[in-house]
Amino acid sequence: MRVLIATDGSAHAMAAMTAACRILSAESRCIDLVCVAPHAHPKVGAADKLQRRAIRILDASRHALAEQGVSARPRLEQGSAFKTLLRMSLQYDVTVVGAKSRNDDSPGGLGPVASRIIEHSTASVLIGREGRNDTGLRILVPVDGSDVALGAIDKLASLVDLSIADVTLMHVVETPWLTASNQDMFEEEEDHTDPQSQLTHDFERELEREAGEVVEEARAHLPARTAVNRVIERGLPADAILGEAESGDYDLVLVAASGSNDMKHQLLGSVSFKVAWNAPCSVLLVRKPT
Repeated sequence: MRVLIATDGSAHAMAAMTAACRILSAESRCIDLVCVAPHAHPKVGAADKLQRRAIRILDASRHALAEQGVSARPRLEQGSAFKTLLRMSLQYDVTVVGAKSRNDDSPGGLGPVASRIIEHSTASVLIGREGRNDTGLRILVPVDGSDVALGAIDKLASLVDLSIADVTLMHVVETPWLTASNQDMFEEEEDHTDPQSQLTHDFERELEREAGEVVEEARAHLPARTAVNRVIERGLPADAILGEAESGDYDLVLVAASGSNDMKHQLLGSVSFKVAWNAPCSVLLVRKPT
């Protein structure tokens, strides 16, 4: 497994490195550590100064990884951090970036480089954030029955040793079409003798049956030894996923996105982007190539 870890010497980059070493399987893992020095202003000595600073960052980052028993090969690049990482990400199984840069002190969210990487890269990207559990590894895997989601699970299994993880498969039944006038549909004292009420009841049961099938199909894509929990919720997918990620103290959320650029897939992709932006933990984004 080839892993690219980007570093700029910030606390966010350090958290991403630590998260990656904990989450990604150590078996056959080859890590390249890259620091991108910006193009220098046409001023005498500026380029050398920026390169020396980048080298110091690489050395400090390598030392921090070595203290965790992890070896990495340093790579010094020059240019735009976004463009360089976008180009390099295609050569690796996964690219690790911090949520923000050293110059971004805003609370929450993603920095400009991380947000542009997950928006434009066609490769797998791990947004590393500080871990939430001292022992074990808790992973939230939202599933919707699509080939994209199932492919993301296969990718997860190739990157993470799931035999030591606790995986929760989550399916969200979307109900954005419900209005206040429909509230009586969910009352326990519902009168199923009414044809419309019976139709609604049957439809709800069909949704629950399909949700169970979606989760079971996803389970088949996980290694047999994986400890699996199942969660089925109703509501808006991004909000439900974020709520579960917060309350369940997960270390990682897997999100899948299509590489298509049509309007339908852009709307679907907005769920992945919202989760990656707001999740309280690390996020692995797997995008299906077009």
